[in-house]
Amino acid sequence: MPSTYYPQRWFITAPDQNDDPSVFPYMPGRTFLQRKTPQWSTDVKTSVSGKERRRALWSYPIWRFSVAYDVLRDGPTLQEQQRLYAFFNSMQGMAGEFLFWDRDDNTASDMFFAVGDGTTTTFQITRTIQIGGISAAEPVLAFNGDPTVFVDDVETEVTVGQRGKVTFASAPADGARLNWTGRFFYRCRFEIDELDISQLMSGLWEGRGIDFHTVKQ
Repeated sequence: MPSTYYPQRWFITAPDQNDDPSVFPYMPGRTFLQRKTPQWSTDVKTSVSGKERRRALWSYPIWRFSVAYDVLRDGPTLQEQQRLYAFFNSMQGMAGEFLFWDRDDNTASDMFFAVGDGTTTTFQITRTIQIGGISAAEPVLAFNGDPTVFVDDVETEVTVGQRGKVTFASAPADGARLNWTGRFFYRCRFEIDELDISQLMSGLWEGRGIDFHTVKQ
């Protein structure tokens, strides 16, 4: 079969995370994201007159993803189908948590996350989506490499803890602006307890509609 048989859109490059058992496999046959959707939870009370009272139950959204592998090779040296099976089964379906690298949304640059108060030493790193005067912040629960942290634009050493927390050796001064630069993962779980993979021909498989969403801390 000619090597040009498959469209080049299938072959997206990404950091090599395939040998990390905690990171969702990113192999050559994966297409662009089929879906990336923010989901909120709102309590709505409606009176007999039709007036509503609405209350947001969450302070930040859950992100829902759907990915597809148009091609999963299965041969003596290219065991992509088996790698995906092994990863899903190692998570025990919905039970386990894993890290997902979104090729289009994985980096923060000089991003504000907190203001010092002269007492607090441990802070939760956040990232903010901001367009003009519209902004929305959410915690970063997994780093891809250690972040670089700045106090009033001065790079400062921190200890990186679990689920996106950083600790300073001494508390940043009252009013000091804290920023960070680095890369991050989304912390996720699968939405169902089964993985649907179909065989196209001998040695070639596909996985459509692999759905998962972020978890909260």
